[in-house]
Amino acid sequence: MKNIKNQLGLTLALLLTLAVTSCKKDACDKDPKQVEIELTIDETSVAMADSLGDFIENPILSEATESLDLQIMSIPEVLDTDYFIFVEARGGRKDSSLKSCSGSLNLTRDQKAALARLHEAKINCMKVNRETLNKLDEMAHNYGKELRRDAMAKYNQDVEYIMKTFRTGAITEKVRDAKIAAAKKTLEESLSKIRSAVREKIKNATERAECAGKIKNCERIYLDGVMDVLGKENFAKWARCHKMHVRKGGR
Repeated sequence: MKNIKNQLGLTLALLLTLAVTSCKKDACDKDPKQVEIELTIDETSVAMADSLGDFIENPILSEATESLDLQIMSIPEVLDTDYFIFVEARGGRKDSSLKSCSGSLNLTRDQKAALARLHEAKINCMKVNRETLNKLDEMAHNYGKELRRDAMAKYNQDVEYIMKTFRTGAITEKVRDAKIAAAKKTLEESLSKIRSAVREKIKNATERAECAGKIKNCERIYLDGVMDVLGKENFAKWARCHKMHVRKGGR
């Protein structure tokens, strides 16, 4: 009985030794400084594509002025730019310049070629809806131009009448200046309302929302492909810079 207990004890000791040795080996195989890279909620392909869709549906609008029509910016820079053409390729000729967000990456020529194909596929995927979006932007832009033209025409008409009245001696110079200042104020108020009117027109264009959804889906497919090529760690590093380009400027 005593021998059986001794054998059992030796067996358990051997198993424990093997287990500890195995654990130590696993620990040595892993770099203790290596931390698993996790994407934040705004660095995922879905979130980044959603930001692009928000930009298209709610674009940047400039103010209409006496000398300039309102301008619409609904296409963020990132939609057209292939940042990965600036990445250095291992084992081959280096690019003459590097661009922000891709300069820290070091990819193979095969990876660069794969990223180029992904970008081309994205542009083709968005093509039809981009054309529709451009037409919608043009319509909204023309609407703003018409509002500005009407405001300017009324202001010029009012000033012409004021000057005509002044030349006949019906009003004094002081009254003339006060009336012109009032007409100028009315013009400025009219111009300031154009931006809101155009934004409302954009907001009510259901076709724009449909285009945004389809373009957003093309971007999501592209970003998923980029992650496959770069790997999660490189994608996370790139995304933290890239996401800053998705939506620029204020409203």
